[in-house]
Parts: sequence; C-alpha cells; structure tokens
Amino acid sequence: MAETRFPPEVTTASLPTLDVQYESKFKDYELSDITHIVVYLSDTHIRNIMNSNTDTSNEYDNEGYLDIVRKMLSMTFFENENQLEWLGTERLGRRKFVAFTNIKNKEKWIQNQSLRCGKLKVVEAMFMRTNPRETQKIFWRPARKIVFRRVLIKVHSSVEKAQVRVATTRAGMTSQKLAYRLRKGSASV
Repeated sequence: MAETRFPPEVTTASLPTLDVQYESKFKDYELSDITHIVVYLSDTHIRNIMNSNTDTSNEYDNEGYLDIVRKMLSMTFFENENQLEWLGTERLGRRKFVAFTNIKNKEKWIQNQSLRCGKLKVVEAMFMRTNPRETQKIFWRPARKIVFRRVLIKVHSSVEKAQVRVATTRAGMTSQKLAYRLRKGSASV
C-alpha cells in the first residue's frame, strides 16, 4: 500500500505583542490619520526584539529587525501587518531612528504636490524598558518639530526621486517614439 504524505505545515514566526501607552491628552488622537511613524531603537531593543521572535532562521539577518519592527508597529497601530513601508534609517550615537510610511495614506500626500506641514501626521514611538518575561511596551506621541522636519526632508527627497523616475521614463518614451517615427519617415525635423 502506498504511503500517504501530507504537505509540511507552514510555521510562521509569531510577532511579539506590544502594550501601547500614551499621554491621556492624546486619547482622542485619530490613529488612522497617521502618515508616518518614527521609532527609536537602541542596540539593546533590537537585540530584545530579535530574541522575542520565535523564528531564528537566517530570514532575519542583521537588518531583518526592520521587517519585524515594521510588522509589529503596523499591527499595533493599524491592525494590518503590511500597512507600513520603510522610509529611512538614521543612526545617532547608540540609537537608530527608523521612519515608516503608512501606505494607506501615501497616495493622498503624493497626489497633493505641495507637502505642507498640515498634511503629514507624524508620530514618535519609543520602546520602554521591560523585563524579558513581560510584554514589550511602546510609548507614542505626536512628533516633535525636529523629528517632523527630518521626516519631511525624507518625504520630499523620495517624492523628488519618484518624479525624476517618471520624467526619465516619459523622456525615454518620447525619444523611443521619435526614433520610431524617424525610421518610418514620418517625423518632421
């Protein structure tokens, strides 16, 4: 009799849960309007996040913590694992400042060509110290001016890069059309 084999079960890493804390004056803050989240990560926090993840395969290498943090924050703030996209990272001393973009609101501010201060809603998030057996805690607040400006600079540079890519593509298409017309003999010079 032939042996029946079942496909192997796919086991995915479970994301650590976060206990969210904030000041009481921000209890009515609309989280769905957030366009960017900046999280502060020390080397210790990165190590704790990596150790709290049940999957220790090579999938999460040195920079793999970004994906874990992105998914944790996305689930915590928006209840959707893939709603945040990495915008940029800056290191200052022993800390890394990692910025993420809410892709749900990304189209809105890209379509609005003038990125004024009132259009972006930036939030700062900080991991708090906890015991290894406790649920990790995160504290959030609306971004300070210096953090907001850094995000605004990153957003402007990413929008400019996108516009350059579009312009280059359009210029390439125009030159291709012109070359085609020259070959056909229909382009007037």
